[in-house]
Amino acid sequence: MTYRPLGARVVSFASAGSLLVVLVVIGWALPPGVRSDFTVAQVGTLLVLLGGALAVLHGIGRTRVRTDAAGLHVVNGYRRHDLSWPEAVHVSIGRGAPWAVLDTNDGRVVQLMAIQRSDGPRAAAAVAQLRAELAAHTPRDP
Repeated sequence: MTYRPLGARVVSFASAGSLLVVLVVIGWALPPGVRSDFTVAQVGTLLVLLGGALAVLHGIGRTRVRTDAAGLHVVNGYRRHDLSWPEAVHVSIGRGAPWAVLDTNDGRVVQLMAIQRSDGPRAAAAVAQLRAELAAHTPRDP
């Protein structure tokens, strides 16, 4: 199963598209005399800033949690966590917390940015489903 944030993905990809469209329109709308006044360094700086903004928005948009027989695969921006089922202990989304967290058997807490409280009932359902998957992969004591 794969979990992805709805609102954050829509906003990040819509923002990236809008940013590109606005910058292209502004670039073409400038009079030729103004466009020719830009130096190579200034254009380079603008492109680096644009690339940085697009990289941040892409990182938000690619956030996900995927489960399979091997365990959980968490992608938060550009960081990835691969956890086996025995490593995962508990999934929760605390009151007022922006997203869910996963507690591990070695005391680490992994942020699950793909399950965001702002998604409302969709986030609650994802946490419940993830808990059920965790319970199904947890060995029972005899």
